[in-house]
Amino acid sequence: MTPTPVSRWAMSFADLALLLLGFFILLYTGRADVRDVANSARAALDSEAVADADRVFEWAGAALFVEGEARLEDTARARLVRIGAAAARGGQIIRIESFGGDPAARRFDGWELAAARAAAAARAVREGGLAEEDVEIAMPARHDRKVAHRLVVRVKG
Repeated sequence: MTPTPVSRWAMSFADLALLLLGFFILLYTGRADVRDVANSARAALDSEAVADADRVFEWAGAALFVEGEARLEDTARARLVRIGAAAARGGQIIRIESFGGDPAARRFDGWELAAARAAAAARAVREGGLAEEDVEIAMPARHDRKVAHRLVVRVKG
């Protein structure tokens, strides 16, 4: 079936009508208060670490600490300070859970290392401005040195 000149004209007109309809719909729905957009963007960028809902951060101990020690790497300390600062601004509480061992640890047994690393993480979080009573440290009742060390930071609020 070959198109006739009339059907070509109708098709072009329909395309134009749909394009105009789409343009006006976008124009109508695209009206937003610039201040609302700016505030939303600022809030999203400002609260890198903490949102309204509870957030959970979990890292392998090797990613945060010097091997076999309870000393935080500089980048890890900065990350925890930012999380603490955001939680302080939001009036939130942080719970730090530390468990597992590090085969390279010579000064500590597994439980001592996990406790020392939790304390180091808590100090870094407090450097961000979080009050001492807003930081909780949790340790497992049982310790398995064979499990690689993990640090979990829960932001509750």
